[in-house]
Amino acid sequence: MTDAVEVQIDGLVGPTHHFAGLSQGNLASQANAGWSSRPRAAARQGLAKMRAVMELG
Repeated sequence: MTDAVEVQIDGLVGPTHHFAGLSQGNLASQANAGWSSRPRAAARQGLAKMRAVMELG
């Protein structure tokens, strides 16, 4: 048996847009339709998540 390896794959949102989760049937996307986006805050949140995962080892 081989050892399992977990891989985290993340990407930063673009400076003006991010298309992840915009597919039909995505409940989170539909619930937030019409709200203003904050791409800078989203990029910072993504970086914080990446840093936290990296620190876990």
